Amino acid sequence: MAVLCASGGGAAHAANLAAGQMAGVGEFPQPSLVLKPATQLQTEDPGSVPTPPADGNWAQTLEQLYLQGRHATLGTQALDLLRGGQFKPDDTLRLKIANSLAWTLRLNEAAEQYEQLISGPEAKPAQLALANTYRWLGRPDLAVPLYENLLEQDLNHADARDGLDYADREVRPRTTVQWRGSNDSWDMQVNTLTSTHRWRDKSMRQIFEVETEANRDRLTPAQLQVNQHQLGLRYENLGLPLQPRVFLSLQNRPERQAFGGVRVRLGQSFTYLTAEHMNWGVASLSARALNAGLTAKHVGLESRVGFPVGELSAQAHAYRISDGNTLLTSSLRFAPLWRPLGPAFKPYVAVDTRDVKFNTPNYWSPETGSGSASLGATAEWAEKDWFFYVAAQAGQRLYGEAGSSWSASIGAQRWLSRDMSVGVHLWGMSSIRDQARYRAHSGTVKLEKLW
Repeated sequence: MAVLCASGGGAAHAANLAAGQMAGVGEFPQPSLVLKPATQLQTEDPGSVPTPPADGNWAQTLEQLYLQGRHATLGTQALDLLRGGQFKPDDTLRLKIANSLAWTLRLNEAAEQYEQLISGPEAKPAQLALANTYRWLGRPDLAVPLYENLLEQDLNHADARDGLDYADREVRPRTTVQWRGSNDSWDMQVNTLTSTHRWRDKSMRQIFEVETEANRDRLTPAQLQVNQHQLGLRYENLGLPLQPRVFLSLQNRPERQAFGGVRVRLGQSFTYLTAEHMNWGVASLSARALNAGLTAKHVGLESRVGFPVGELSAQAHAYRISDGNTLLTSSLRFAPLWRPLGPAFKPYVAVDTRDVKFNTPNYWSPETGSGSASLGATAEWAEKDWFFYVAAQAGQRLYGEAGSSWSASIGAQRWLSRDMSVGVHLWGMSSIRDQARYRAHSGTVKLEKLW
């Protein structure tokens, strides 16, 4: 699917997890913005609750939890006290509470505490931490003024300078050229060339994007080749309620068609609802589906929630395809804060399902469904001008046609200058489809230019 539509919301899931003959080729990964200091992320006993102090003064107890590195317990206990009006910490302790919340992925709650500190005695560290938190929350537009204010006070503030550089990469106009090639054991070959330009208005809250994409899908046994060209447009307003993201795609080959949809954010959480009319041939990476002109109506719900012990991500998607088929997918993934191999290595467990109304040779549609459970891990290393990652997972059948499976990927991004970066991404997988071993792999090269 087009990167533009993928950035719109549900289409990325359609292209990668739900739809593809070579599902999983993925959008080009980005750094996950590992929370610092990552060394603070450590295993705790979630059932270990501090005993209420006899004098009702929680300050010393919370200070002790902080010194012990029990940040999840500290954050949970402090929020309970603050919301119950039972406790009012001084600014120094509130900063520690906010840091503990941030380090255990409760970013919205951390931001609320930092915001109460930006004009007091802890203003400087609170402003820096709040700016970083805004950036981790995907709001570099809110982070930039805070970084700039810190630099006005101290031109040599290295952390503020680095933070502003990171945020600047997000808000500056950006032109991206990307090529992706993939093939599988069903003799399907897909080559995609995408060019995208993205910019923001002066407020940095309105985001505009225009994209052109050319696909060549080839199925060798059937001697079928389909070329597809499209123009995409996207608009997002972070300043409006629900932060709507509207996307439109105009295809001129192999036939003229229009697609589009909208994604909204529900509340302050990382929960998004998407509704769209999509090009199923492109999303499913299938020459047969593209040649047949298949389209689909899609509704999807995606959510990511931080807990004291880790982060839970969930997705559910429904597709009504123009051939009369219905496809339902779901994905559940839990990544604990536990880091047995060090802070860079992040283990996770996942469950993925896929069910259809009927089977068709035009795209992957398991007649008895497909459900699998997986264990995996990602590892990331990042500095200001480079990012490197590896990821791998192994899965086993839960039901349907699923069987043993594995996937792995590796990639890197390097900033060649302040305005230019290059990245590469390699991916491969093996699973069971149609009662036979199925394999696929892909490679992506991306160039980015900031203006």
